[in-house]
Order: sequence, then C-alpha cells, then structure tokens
Amino acid sequence: MTIPKVALATLGCKVNQYETQVLREHLLQAGFREVPFKGKADYYVINTCSVTEKADRKSEELIRAAKKSGSTAKLIVTGCYAEAEGKRIKEKFPGVDVVLGNNEKLRLDKIVGLHDPVLVPPKPSISDFYQHNRAFVKIEDGCHEFCTYCRIPYVRGNRIRSRSPCEVLREIENLIQKGFKEIVLTGVNLGLYGEDLSSSESLVHLLKRLQHYGGGVRFRLSSLEPHLVTNDLLELMGSSSSICPHLHLPLQSGDDYILQRMGRKYTLDKYRRLVKEARDLIPQASITTDVMVGFPGEEEHHFQNTYHFLEEIHFSRLHVFRFSPRPGTKAFSMRPWVGAKIQKKRSEELRRLGDTLSRRFAVRFLGKSLRVLVEEKRHSGSGSLMGYTDNYIRIFLEGKDELKNQLLKIRVIEAGKGGGAIGKVEAADEGT
Repeated sequence: MTIPKVALATLGCKVNQYETQVLREHLLQAGFREVPFKGKADYYVINTCSVTEKADRKSEELIRAAKKSGSTAKLIVTGCYAEAEGKRIKEKFPGVDVVLGNNEKLRLDKIVGLHDPVLVPPKPSISDFYQHNRAFVKIEDGCHEFCTYCRIPYVRGNRIRSRSPCEVLREIENLIQKGFKEIVLTGVNLGLYGEDLSSSESLVHLLKRLQHYGGGVRFRLSSLEPHLVTNDLLELMGSSSSICPHLHLPLQSGDDYILQRMGRKYTLDKYRRLVKEARDLIPQASITTDVMVGFPGEEEHHFQNTYHFLEEIHFSRLHVFRFSPRPGTKAFSMRPWVGAKIQKKRSEELRRLGDTLSRRFAVRFLGKSLRVLVEEKRHSGSGSLMGYTDNYIRIFLEGKDELKNQLLKIRVIEAGKGGGAIGKVEAADEGT
C-alpha cells in the first residue's frame, strides 16, 4: 500500500501556525507522510493569511507553486484568504480541489476525502511543534473589536471562543514532556481569553495556574491589545520568574486623530500611562509594537506625531507595515488615500528608527546576565548559536551543539546592529 504524501505551507500569524500543527499531527496519525512543500506530494495544504494585500498575493503565489510542483496532486486551500475570497480562489485557480474557510479548516474528511468521523478531532490539540523549539499554544479565537482597517472579525468571527483551562493545561504539559522550554500563548485577541467562560476565568487566572511548572520552562504572551491589559496582569508578570517580561502592545499610530479613525480603543495618554505602569512593575520589560503608516487621512504632521511618540516610549522593537485596504472594512472606503511613494518613505523612516531603538534597548543590558533559550538552528551567515532573552533581545553566542534547546544564563558583552547582541555563556539556568 502506497503511503500518501502531504506538503503543508503556512502564512501569517501564530494562530495559523498552531492550526497547521494540528492538521499535521492528525494527518500523520491518519497514515500520511509529510514532505517538503517544494517537493512532490499527493496533497498540498496551504493555510493562508489575508491581513494585507501582500498576504493575499503570497497566498496566491503558494497556490501557483503547488500546482507547478504536482500537477496531478490534490490542492487544498484554507485559512483567512480562503474564508474571505473563496469564490475568487475557485474562479482564478480552477485547479484547486478544495477551499475551506476557518470553520472547516480542521475537517480531515473534507481535506483528504476521508469519511471516518474518528479522524475528525472534536477538540484539536497538539503534542509537538514542527521545526520549532518554541511551541505556540492557541487559547482563544475570534475578535469583536472591529478596528476600521481590520478584516479579522469577518474571517475569524466576532464571537469569542476560549479553550477550557483544563484543555490548555493538558496540552502544555504534553509539550513540556516533549522537551519544549518556551510556550507562547496566542490567540486572535489574546486579552479576551475567558470572556465566554465563567466569570472567574481570565488570562490572569490561566497564567496563575501555570506557575507551578517552575523555572525549567518559560511562558511568553503574544500580542495584547493595550486597552485589555490589566493591573493584575502586570503585577503577576512582575512577580513571576516564568512569565517573560515582554509585552507586545500594538500601537498602530502615534496620533490621536488617526487612532480615532482607526477605531482603536485607547488614546495616546492612556497608552503612555500603561507603558509607565508596566515599566514600574516589570523593570526589565521589553515593550514591542506594531505601527501602521499611510492610513487614509494620515498627513505629514500625523506621521511626525507618530515618529516622536515612538521615540518617547522607547520601544525595544517595531513592526512597521503599510496600510492595506481590505474589502468589507470601514477603512476601505475612507479617503484620502496616501500614495505608495509616501507610504514607502514613511515606513523606511520608521524602520530606521526601529533599528536605533532596538540597539538602545540592548545597550541597557551590557554586562548583565540574562536567560536565553538557545535555538536549534544556527545563524545562517555566521554559524553562531542564537536565541532570545526573556525580554526578547536576540543573542548570538559561540558554543557546541549540546547547548541547543537549553535555557542558559548569558552575559551580554556587545550590542550589535538591528537590536541583536553578542553574549557569553555563564551557566545553565538554575531552574533547568
């Protein structure tokens, strides 16, 4: 009997990566063998993203690549682009065999033509994370914020769906037993975790349950909407040795007028006070952010306000991207649009600023000892080992392969370009 080969590709967020891992594990359990996406396969599964026009284009490029690699293979397209533009995909790519929205993403029977209901997991979970030494655990789905530029509530749903604490804990225990030393909690809107459960459940309550795992594993939070960050959460992070002192708080704009047009739920003053409180309670905290340029109506003085606010806050890392008009959102019909050349110029300015801010943050920790999880892959250019500190500084260091996937105490000895730093091994972390 020939073993069917499947190739998987993922675009977009950590939630998408988690869901691909769910698919991977159940396909392997069903008797499939995974092969590289660029190789020959019997089935190609593409888990798409649609957060920007660029993501749409990348999704279509993967579809073309899959058809080119295996002309007789079955091609399944799922994820957010499939949810938003399923009809377009079928019309533009008649060779696509199955298009599944997010609600049907985990239906193995529809993906591979199987009809055994046993193969359709009622409560998807994972026990490994392919080619990663950090495991992402999805704990929540859905968002009802409806920012004017964002497609997510339409493609992911505006009803909050939180996984039960018992289910999350069981999955995390399995991953720790597998050898993972960093677990990243993620969701479509992570701060809304527990809203649909009992009144006693929240992200803070879940994190408190994780504290008994001790220092041999660390937990990192993915993106948190600023208006959903509570004092209880900051106090817990400040007192915990297992929760990474790292907050990713999407800003999007440093101008109150633009924030209002975006439908964001905070003002600059509220954001400023949140950052101060976070740094008071978590002295080593890394504050990273997303910032958008070219939102409709963004004039030069609005952009300058953003630039100066980013300088004021001293973010440790910036993720800069350009406004992308998403059909179905309020911002799609907003005017005036900002020209592509202006968007490019502004994004380049902010990226240069981001490099400067990242380096300044790394310099703060010169001579200090920080905990680093060494990754499995060496740096492709230098061959050095690399990893991230608890507060998300990228560290390069020399050492043998035995140090991979170890939590180590590293002394920061030099700050490099792009916010990275060079470190020297002191010892294994006392919690390992």
